[in-house]
Amino acid sequence: MLSEKGPRPASPSFNVNLRPLVTRRILFACTTLVLLSLLVHQAYYVRENILGDVLPGTTSETSSPGASSSGEIYQPALDEYGKSIEEPSDSSSAEDVLEFETQFDYEERGAFTPYRIHGFDNTGIPGGEYIAKNLSCSSLAHSAQVGVQESFFLHDNLMEIAADLDKHPMVNYRPTVGRIGEDKFPLSQIVDMSWDRLATACVFMQDYGVYLCVSRVMYHPNGKNENCLISFLRGQIFSESWIHLDRYRLKWQDQEIVFPKIFDTKTEYDIAGALYGPEDARIIIEEGVQGAEPVVVFNMISTQSDWKRAIWVFRPFSQRSRILTIRGQEERAQTEKNWAPFFVRESDEDDSMTATRQPSQHIHFIWRFQPLTVLKCHLISGMCDIVYEQTTTPELLSYHEDHDASLRGGTQLVPIPLSHKHSTSFGAAGVQAFAAFPRTHIENAGGCGMAVYRPELGVIVTNTTHFYLSYGSKAVDFGPNMVMDGPTVTDVCTAGRIMITNSIARWDMNAHDNRGAQTDIMTLTLSVDDSTVQVLRLSGVWDLLRTLPSLAGYFGQSGPGAAGASQIEEFPAIEKVADDWLDARVRVVDPFERANAVGWDIRACLEESALEYVRVNSDKHNQNQDQRNREKEEERNKIIEEEETRKKAEKDEAARRREEERAQRNAAKAKELAELKKAATMQTEQEEEELELKKEAAAVAAAKAAKEGKAAMVDKEALPKYGEKRPEFDDVESQLEKDDVVDAWEYGHP
Repeated sequence: MLSEKGPRPASPSFNVNLRPLVTRRILFACTTLVLLSLLVHQAYYVRENILGDVLPGTTSETSSPGASSSGEIYQPALDEYGKSIEEPSDSSSAEDVLEFETQFDYEERGAFTPYRIHGFDNTGIPGGEYIAKNLSCSSLAHSAQVGVQESFFLHDNLMEIAADLDKHPMVNYRPTVGRIGEDKFPLSQIVDMSWDRLATACVFMQDYGVYLCVSRVMYHPNGKNENCLISFLRGQIFSESWIHLDRYRLKWQDQEIVFPKIFDTKTEYDIAGALYGPEDARIIIEEGVQGAEPVVVFNMISTQSDWKRAIWVFRPFSQRSRILTIRGQEERAQTEKNWAPFFVRESDEDDSMTATRQPSQHIHFIWRFQPLTVLKCHLISGMCDIVYEQTTTPELLSYHEDHDASLRGGTQLVPIPLSHKHSTSFGAAGVQAFAAFPRTHIENAGGCGMAVYRPELGVIVTNTTHFYLSYGSKAVDFGPNMVMDGPTVTDVCTAGRIMITNSIARWDMNAHDNRGAQTDIMTLTLSVDDSTVQVLRLSGVWDLLRTLPSLAGYFGQSGPGAAGASQIEEFPAIEKVADDWLDARVRVVDPFERANAVGWDIRACLEESALEYVRVNSDKHNQNQDQRNREKEEERNKIIEEEETRKKAEKDEAARRREEERAQRNAAKAKELAELKKAATMQTEQEEEELELKKEAAAVAAAKAAKEGKAAMVDKEALPKYGEKRPEFDDVESQLEKDDVVDAWEYGHP
């Protein structure tokens, strides 16, 4: 408190006698910090120059000039909370690198649950008029079991996204504020109502040991997804265990890139328009190529396509984008989408397996599945050629009913290796096989008013010039509670209508289960109802493929350049048919024509089974819904009955209370009347007593008056007319006064 003389002088922050001690402490702390800094720099030097050949994601500064610098990371990775993430290290030897990479614990998020996948395998034995019988889908049936781990979600920071794009000309929050219709509202509410992130596709970059993920970021101030004004492409980095690495610095060639970031895709837009920017992004990286740059594929409208929706390829590190154009087309289609990308190793690459592979200048696409059509596109020019279009011999085709289901592109196609330990081409020279998860688009099934989407596992085999469908599974949902809960899985018409696999993020051939046995782990990213981003792991997909009879001839080989490779004299390699007549009949047909025709049947069987899947699950859902409705009705009736019982009990209780209150009021009134009556009686008695006393007092007064009158008369008569009173009269008066006093005490009045 201040006095009139002014404030008191401030006291020193510490005692003057302690200043030398404090100075010594400061000097000691500074010396310690300097020593720690030197130790940290020394540790970093050791890590970069000694362990650089062992630790993934690092390179030594003294490495050879020809070595790639793509793995160099100059800043520690940070998690979403800004904390440093310590990566395990192993500095034993180069051989230990593989061992280090295979020790990742895939069961950290839970065990794998058995899940049976049913599908159709290409036997190479067609039906049709030539064979004189229709090929049934059951004759192609194949079933195998894989493991499925419960999926988990990837989330993003919409506030951060909104801040990054706040100055974009298309971003205007007035429509959002108008929809809120309140005077005060939090900023987060505006952001949540204006932005969404979906359709995340990821790929594992072996050189860095991290996942690169690309997502579609939608701006829709006028409503949800249907009213999207513009979309953006966002990139994120996740660790091997799927921890988001914020402010991650990635060095590629002579540049560094900080993630997360919004990519510049050269999007064209008009302020008054809508639906601009990249959509349905897919990502792929060429395996076996050191320092390979991923390729992102998306569709977008622009002036280059006369505002039609066209396919683009984008390089996320070099920031190059190119529209794709199919050579020979008279007019571009109004909408191009669902192209499934993959890299095909050309035949000349297999001639020199020891040479370092260079990045391919071309990328292939499954353009459509009916008929199976493959494009080969130049990554620099963007020009595409149709290198294969399926044509079938009519006499080899079986009859299939017309249906409203179609197989479309889903994930990228990834190469199937020959063995766990070697990523060589598939068995024979020039033969390659690819696995993917395309999806079926199903309409007018199960009473659903809108299309249903479900993924399938598919295998494409090629000799680089010809392609055929070797295997296709039935629709897969991975079981209840793995991607969707049980009721949603069967709710194919509404909540569970859309389930799409967006990418095969990784296929680890050197994984181990919890018993230490070697297995393969395939990691998928998928979405449900265009609103979630989920990660799902499968185990044993490679083992499933090894059980396919159509691939047995390839798995039995030892790889290109090996002695066994020459044993395959035909493409495809088809085993002998058990029926001698049928074998002799089909052997005269070209092997590829046979496999090609059966591939056509596999696609048709796959689509028919997807329709059946929707019908069965729709019926199941309707039955479950009916059961749930009955249970709800019973519960509602039970609640109504309980409510009526409760109300009746409350009514009875209220009546009882009213009766008790009435009885209490009557008793109180009776008591009050009794008390009033008693009081009246007492008052009457008191009044009577007072009256009696008054009478007695009056009588006494009258008697006294009479006596006084009598005495006066006596006095008058006895008193002499003249002269003094005689002594004898004094005695008489004294006696009369005494008599009066005695009479008064007898009547209670002194």
